[in-house]
Amino acid sequence: MPLSFTTISSKQGFRPTILSLSDLFQKTFLPKGLTVLSMSLINGRFKAMSIINDSIHRSWERPGVIMKSEALRQAISDAIHHTQYPGTHIAVLVEDQRCITLTLQLPAMPLTDLLTILERKAQQAKTWEGPAAWRYRLGMQARGKQSVHLEIWPQSLIDDLIQICEDLGLHLQQLASLSAFSESQLSTLPVEPGEATVLISMFEGKVMFVAGGEDGTPFLIRHLAPAQDWVPLGERIGTEVNRTIMFIIQQLNLTIPHIWFLGEEERLTLEEVQPHVSTPILPCPVNPDWKYWLWVGATLPINLANNFTPSHVLRAPLRNLFTHTVAATIAGLLIFGVGTAGLIEGYFSKNRDSVQAMTNQVQSFQQDQQDWNGRLVALHNKQQWVRTITNAKTPSLEGPFLSYLGTILPPQTILFKVSLKRRNANWDLELTGNTSTNLSETLLLLEEFVQQLADGPYHVTVHKDWRDQLLTQTATSSMQKTAGQRYRFTMKGNIA
Repeated sequence: MPLSFTTISSKQGFRPTILSLSDLFQKTFLPKGLTVLSMSLINGRFKAMSIINDSIHRSWERPGVIMKSEALRQAISDAIHHTQYPGTHIAVLVEDQRCITLTLQLPAMPLTDLLTILERKAQQAKTWEGPAAWRYRLGMQARGKQSVHLEIWPQSLIDDLIQICEDLGLHLQQLASLSAFSESQLSTLPVEPGEATVLISMFEGKVMFVAGGEDGTPFLIRHLAPAQDWVPLGERIGTEVNRTIMFIIQQLNLTIPHIWFLGEEERLTLEEVQPHVSTPILPCPVNPDWKYWLWVGATLPINLANNFTPSHVLRAPLRNLFTHTVAATIAGLLIFGVGTAGLIEGYFSKNRDSVQAMTNQVQSFQQDQQDWNGRLVALHNKQQWVRTITNAKTPSLEGPFLSYLGTILPPQTILFKVSLKRRNANWDLELTGNTSTNLSETLLLLEEFVQQLADGPYHVTVHKDWRDQLLTQTATSSMQKTAGQRYRFTMKGNIA
């Protein structure tokens, strides 16, 4: 596949809710003027710029290439000094050869099953030792297939940046790839109602197409993979732009009067692409340099779908505010308590007998309260138990399992009976079908199929008698010498 498709979706799970709350907190409680240290780490090249109260203060570029975390730590420390940055918030744009972007076409399935598959895909696609961090976005569903855009980063890269920020007293609020910069530029382009536009961007040798409507929100993203032939880059991009426009017109019935070009002219110019595209290509109003990258990176919203900053790091300012508030409240209560204790002691010395009688009465009331609380707790527990028994429902498994079965069934195999019945806490499973391969290939395919059922998310235990049944059938068919015999199999098992 030379290209990857992504249609933006708003389904991002619980994480964007946390990010939205953090973003709302920063807009409400933090100073209104933007003060942030914006940095970029593009294939080891480090650049930084301090922004103070919505104004660019100073910028600095580190010579050479950063290869280790120790050098990155020193570079960030030097950037604070050279840019005279007085704050704590930082934003980072990253472009690294280890970072991977995939587009997957998967059968429609529940989110829990999808996350399990995406975790497996991320582990399979990584090219480094150690864990991987990933973010996903759902695309459109077509013909029973779900498009999923998956970004995979080394977890060590994220952990190193977080640890460096903690050591230097900084708070990481944005950690995104350079492609987020290209996506954000779509909102700066003029688009008339009922029309759409396409932005071609090329940075660091990577080509990306972003399409959006009049509101500036991207609805289609395509990444151009490295060339595998000798076709000139301008012609190749022009061909894929034509395909993108045709896809948008067919799916959304929108017109595209212009195409915009944003990129590095020393690598590619719009004049090289225009002869292969009938739609006019215009240069972007802004010709960005690296300082413009850093400005956009600092202003990206923290609830960005491809923000790799962990949620617990984003919640740190809110947590610190609560900690300081609680500490101040406790100090105030202590001061108030000391003063109140002095007043109470003076009152007790004057009204000792009355206070003693009142104390005895209060103790009697407290004992009665404890008795009634115990009764209420017991009654509440009984009510909860009754609700639990009354509202207990048996979870449904048929739909998700059949969807999963369709993804692992060998193409040489045809199922004409699938029986899934619940028995107490388990599910009884029966599969009947046939294959169109010879005996050795049939045995190999079915062995792999049984192993996938056992290893998959449902952990199916298949009885071993299916193999004897198949061999018995094979011997009978051989004696009858039937031409074109299909091998029929029956598997039985259970899901715990």
